[in-house]
Amino acid sequence: MTIIERLATFINASQLRHALRTAIAASVTAALTQVLGLEQGYWAVFSSILVMQAHVGGSIVASWARLLGTASGALLGALAATAADAWLGQSLGTLTTAMFVTIFFCALLAAKNENLRLAGLTAAVVICLHEGGDQSAFSIGASRFLEVGLGIVVALAVSLAWPSRARVILRFGLGKGLEQLAELLAAIMDSRMQGRYDRTRIFHRKDALLRLSLRNRQLLGSARREPGSTGEGAALAELIRTEDRLAEHLLAMDHAIENAPPEGFHTHLAAELSELGEALKTALTHLALAVRTNEPLTTTTSLERLDAALNATGLKLLDLRQQRIIAVYDLDEVMHFYSFYHGLREAAREVRAELARRLAE
Repeated sequence: MTIIERLATFINASQLRHALRTAIAASVTAALTQVLGLEQGYWAVFSSILVMQAHVGGSIVASWARLLGTASGALLGALAATAADAWLGQSLGTLTTAMFVTIFFCALLAAKNENLRLAGLTAAVVICLHEGGDQSAFSIGASRFLEVGLGIVVALAVSLAWPSRARVILRFGLGKGLEQLAELLAAIMDSRMQGRYDRTRIFHRKDALLRLSLRNRQLLGSARREPGSTGEGAALAELIRTEDRLAEHLLAMDHAIENAPPEGFHTHLAAELSELGEALKTALTHLALAVRTNEPLTTTTSLERLDAALNATGLKLLDLRQQRIIAVYDLDEVMHFYSFYHGLREAAREVRAELARRLAE
């Protein structure tokens, strides 16, 4: 295996693109600080590196947070340093007093608003530089703000010129979420139909699904801030809500079988339940591919199979009820079965509705 092939196993195209964008932004910012003659231009370079995210929406969010934090910190630091000088004169006590008061209020602001967490750092820099020289605190604060602003502008310019869209990454994440829902469904169905609850397998499937769901929600916030994403952002938000409802149905199924006896009423329609589970799993997989590629569905096979499985299971259950076979089982078993069946049926209906919508488009 060559060196390039070895690197390819550790670095994907998205990571390489992000690294190149960050390097370009830092280099351009450094050159601009020299051209503009900025005395402490490294603050601009720091900013360009810190706000450069893996996608445009993330860069916009980080830029706003850093700009707001810098402006707040520069203003508070300058006010505190100037006021301390006027009241106490320049001394060690002036430095410590200004620092204590400013950082105290900056920490309170950061606790209330995450975007202000950099205010304390900027304020501390302004106070320390003012006490160590003859330059006005407000002049120092303005310089810090302009330097940070320069780095942010360059980073955003590079992000927009060579974009990696959060909504594209989110589509991949939502497609992966549907695949993980299919995997959780398979684990639950195997546990029920085989009569042995696989706690470890189901736990890992639920944990992976939860982690991905949190990540997708963060990406949605970034995607909504990207230019020209209003309509698509709404569609992606609706798909997240659909996946949440599917997860709720599957978790209800899981809860129903966790402590249920291995043998029960479900054995009378094992074939129908198994087919419904397989049809739903296949539909989830096909839907995941459509979401990831952002392409319309072109076949009705999954929808037709899902409809047939839902119909067959419903007819079989009706026949068993008419035969009064369910009366043999105690109430606890009946409740366990219907909780499991209701979750499976509603999940299938949810996916069916999404498939039908995409076919209609």
